Amino acid sequence: MKYQRLFLIILTTFILSLGASEAKKAIEKRIAPVGSVCVEGEECAKAVVTTVASSASGIRSGEEVYNNACATCHSIGLAGAPKFADLASWGSRPDEGIEHLTEQVKNGLNGMPPMGMCMDCADEELTAAVQYMLDSL
Repeated sequence: MKYQRLFLIILTTFILSLGASEAKKAIEKRIAPVGSVCVEGEECAKAVVTTVASSASGIRSGEEVYNNACATCHSIGLAGAPKFADLASWGSRPDEGIEHLTEQVKNGLNGMPPMGMCMDCADEELTAAVQYMLDSL
């Protein structure tokens, strides 16, 4: 009986400590910094420069640009945006031509800001995104 009680006390303490460590981990995750500052010349700055350089080296596809910058509005028709793959919402826009539509994206139109939420897109990438949306019709 004495050993059973001792065993139960040890087992309870162990289980409670496991729960406490999980709770501590959850708290640490919630209060962790959102970002960090990396000064040029430090080791972390080299990793950031490499990542940016590798992502900027190639032209993104129309689908990539659409998914990253256009889908937020065009998937649901937000602020009057023509919906992706919905011919009725596009009206006569497809007849205006790819050059004109790309120019509207670059300059902004109605609720769409200039560059259509893709501030780092090249002209070719914007054209590819517009073509991707037109191809869905």
